[in-house]
Amino acid sequence: AEHKVATLSNHTQEVCGLSWSPDGMTLASGANDNVVSLWDATASSSSRPRFEFTDHQAAVKALAWSPHERNLLATGGGTGDKCIKFWNTRTGSLLNSIDTGSQVSGLQWNPKEKEILSSHGYTENHL
Repeated sequence: AEHKVATLSNHTQEVCGLSWSPDGMTLASGANDNVVSLWDATASSSSRPRFEFTDHQAAVKALAWSPHERNLLATGGGTGDKCIKFWNTRTGSLLNSIDTGSQVSGLQWNPKEKEILSSHGYTENHL
């Protein structure tokens, strides 16, 4: 049986991060083209992203939706960027950017507290 719903095409390089919003209505994709795309769950193969965030200066692998605030997405940039960025996904606005000093390889929100854990690769290799 065919279970393919749609093929979402927007990135120009490899997709290296995916994350569904807690309500399942928005898919965030990050890629080696330094772009974060936000897709509506009802997207079809002919759909365009609702938003494209192009502020990162390196690949975006780390994506994490806040369990505490609806429409809050954290994204982490690679070695050439080193930043965690916080986005309002309802308006598409950049809320904050934090230079971490190293590649952001993962992000995870604490389910009990309003805090986020970041893991890092080159050059620091730490949490």
